[in-house]
Amino acid sequence: MRRLIPILILAALAPGCAFRPEAEASPRAWRGPVGDAADICAALTTPGSGASLPAVLPSDRPVRVLAFGDFGDGGRDQSAVARAMERYARQHRFDFGLTLGDNFYPQGLASPMAGRWDRDWEAMYDPLGIRIYATLGNHDYQRRASPDAEIARSRLSSSWCLPRRYYTFMAGPVQFFALDTNPIARNRTPVREQLAWLRSALRASRATWKVVYGHHPVYTGGEHGEALGYLAGMRERLLPILKEERVDVYLTGHDHDLEALKPEGGVVFFVSGGGGKDKRPLKTDRCRAWGRSVYGFTVLEARKDEMTVRYVGTDGEVLYETSWKKGSPPADCSRP
Repeated sequence: MRRLIPILILAALAPGCAFRPEAEASPRAWRGPVGDAADICAALTTPGSGASLPAVLPSDRPVRVLAFGDFGDGGRDQSAVARAMERYARQHRFDFGLTLGDNFYPQGLASPMAGRWDRDWEAMYDPLGIRIYATLGNHDYQRRASPDAEIARSRLSSSWCLPRRYYTFMAGPVQFFALDTNPIARNRTPVREQLAWLRSALRASRATWKVVYGHHPVYTGGEHGEALGYLAGMRERLLPILKEERVDVYLTGHDHDLEALKPEGGVVFFVSGGGGKDKRPLKTDRCRAWGRSVYGFTVLEARKDEMTVRYVGTDGEVLYETSWKKGSPPADCSRP
């Protein structure tokens, strides 16, 4: 039997960016990746440098990925989730990770050298020994300098990687597409450029599985749900591309809970916003396969013919798990 390897689900400063003074963090010495997983962060920061996409693992290898969102406040709940990830990884090693945005509350960070990098990122996630490929959330945009600061930190950290605001890479039989959902949700520049890039990249993909990840969901049973108009905008602008280009999984945060939502057009939806910021109640069970307002993280495992997604709580308990074969996702849910 082929052994699964675990994964955990996470560029240069813009000219003229001014940073507010903060206590500085020290760059961390690179220790090298754990196991067979390649560190592709440098390759992702220089797109077009090769004929093929950067790959964490060869296409014939299974992968295990850790994903989490809505976490970065430096509090004890964030720490509890991080320690649970570390305990889980001792028995089920991750290949790499993904963040689903809201990396630093309440308004991002002013500098790639801000002191909170040590406390709220490296101290929490360096012990996992993996690269974590990040995306931006709405709180990462509250401070104008933060997106560029988070990109710049990629050159200084051995675990954090946000090479640019949206990007794609390979890992085993999966192609991952990292989105900046903020302009998509708010219909702001460069929404058209990003969506055109996504459609083109999806159409060109020859991967067995296509996983798109970012911050804002298109569907959620949490507090954002039907109440906020911009999620309707996500459905209008992003969902048709996901369905038409045959995406397998759309993985997000934003609502502070854990949810598995029934598919639409073959796209299966997962929300993993239990990374440590205050929990929020679920509001509806419409088209929901499972959901709980708890802290925890998501584990995605992919073989050539099968995908498994599970939610794990802070006590290490598997709260929910679902698997399906390629081409046979769970049945669609009828939505108005």
